[in-house]
Amino acid sequence: MPHEQQQHSLRFYIVMTTLVVAGIIFLLYLNNDDDFSLTSAMVGLVDKNNSKEVKPEATTDTESLEQVFGKSAKRNQREVDLAVLFDQIPSVKDDAKVRDIEVRFDDLTTRISVNNDKLELNNIQQVTLRIKDFSGSLDFDKVGFSLSGSAKAIEVNDIALSSKGEIKIAFDDLQYDYLGLDELELEEVSLPHGNGQLTVAEKLTYELEQDQLKIYFFDGKLVIDRAAAEVLNMEGVARGISVSGALLDLNLQ
Repeated sequence: MPHEQQQHSLRFYIVMTTLVVAGIIFLLYLNNDDDFSLTSAMVGLVDKNNSKEVKPEATTDTESLEQVFGKSAKRNQREVDLAVLFDQIPSVKDDAKVRDIEVRFDDLTTRISVNNDKLELNNIQQVTLRIKDFSGSLDFDKVGFSLSGSAKAIEVNDIALSSKGEIKIAFDDLQYDYLGLDELELEEVSLPHGNGQLTVAEKLTYELEQDQLKIYFFDGKLVIDRAAAEVLNMEGVARGISVSGALLDLNLQ
């Protein structure tokens, strides 16, 4: 008899536990509707350093997951090596410091102002303009390149322009064939949908096929060469990388 009572009690507890778990899952399903995920409801994140639970940031109707990831990348101090080859040119408008700028062009109609004087480029077919230690505003896209700021040195076709102190330089919508920016720091680089290749930490290589790419807190080299198969080449470090496409959404920090 005692043995049968123990078996009866055990079955009773198993049935009750099953009903309680089923009830919890049912309530979660009602609260989450079609977005219910058993994994996300039952699994938490743990910080390995202090073993405390890390609660995910809440999102509002106007705040996308992409915005949340961008904020997380801003707080993140870790950096990862990356290399990007891409067939599209980003649109960038920001204040920046750049150690070396090289721009090649045959557009002689755009006014280039150096220390408030026009830079004369007569009887030249192809121009290579180099700017050293630039600080100011940058604005470039697939159409043109604009900047306004100061530099320590300027060269035109390997001929240095001398000046006492810093040199002021400015131009708008210069039509360029090649643009190289070395030791460039940007808070965010957004690439439109396109094709190419992303390499992260020399371990992960991902083929981009009509994917959109965002790079947060980039520091490195950016080259745009219209004659190359992949017009954009980026190498450096970043705090966050977001890939969005038809087949895969990928966020890396």
